Amino acid sequence: MEEEKKIVILMTSGPRTPWRCASPFYIAALMAANDAEVEVFFNMDGTHLIRRGIAEKICPSAEGNCFQQNGQKPKTVYDFMRDAKLAGVKFYSCKQAVDSLGLTEEELIPELDGVVPASEFALRAMEADKLIVF
Repeated sequence: MEEEKKIVILMTSGPRTPWRCASPFYIAALMAANDAEVEVFFNMDGTHLIRRGIAEKICPSAEGNCFQQNGQKPKTVYDFMRDAKLAGVKFYSCKQAVDSLGLTEEELIPELDGVVPASEFALRAMEADKLIVF
């Protein structure tokens, strides 16, 4: 039997690059569904995604328009994030990034598992089998 893999994803993409925001969560969900331990660590522009209401407004397929021509609502980045959570992915954010944006705990999405210092990310990345950066 294979040993469980530990994967860390550094999510630096955010609202400025919406086309880059869905794939990390889709891939994280797939890896978690295949018995990997997956953590997404939000930093830089990616930190904006953990602020309540932001990821819900971002559609990776059509910037600024969350409705397709047929009237059906495509998935938002928040939908992809919730899918990853349902698959067992853990979400952490950089404390320094949260502080630099002036975010309070009440402004953060409930799916966030913790706010940790950058040093914690460094340790987790060194212990991981794979580190993926988006």
